[in-house]
Amino acid sequence: MADESMDDILEQARRLGDLIRQHPRYLRLREADARVRDDAGATGALDGYNKAAVAIQQKEVRGRPVEVEEKRNLDRLRDAVASNETVKAFSTAQADYAEMMQRMNEAIFRAVAGADADLDEDDEDAFGPDDGPDLVMPE
Repeated sequence: MADESMDDILEQARRLGDLIRQHPRYLRLREADARVRDDAGATGALDGYNKAAVAIQQKEVRGRPVEVEEKRNLDRLRDAVASNETVKAFSTAQADYAEMMQRMNEAIFRAVAGADADLDEDDEDAFGPDDGPDLVMPE
C-alpha cells in the first residue's frame, strides 16, 4: 500500500513536470538561455564579469587589497552585462520562471499543510524564507 501511494505521488510529480516543461514561462526561459549561449557579446560579457568578480573575491578572502582599477573594471564589466539586450531578456525570463516556481511551491506547501492551495495574486508573502525548501530550476 505504501508503495502504491508513493507511486501515485511520483506520477503526479511527473505530470507536474510535464506541465512545467510545456508552460510558456519555461519555454521563454529555455529560448532566452539558448539566445545567450549563441550571442558572443553576451557570453563574453558574462564570462569577463564572472572572472573579474571571482578574482576580486579570491583577493578579499585572502585578505589581499583590491586595486581601484580592478573595481572600476568590474563596474565596466557589470555595465556591459546589464546593458546587453540578450542578457536582459534572459534575466526577465528567469525572474518570470522563478516567480512561477515560487507560487507553485507555495501551493504545494499550502496543500501539505491542509490549507486551500489556491493563491491570491496579492498573497506573495504567505511563506517566509524559512518555511520550506526552495525549488531549483532545472538545467
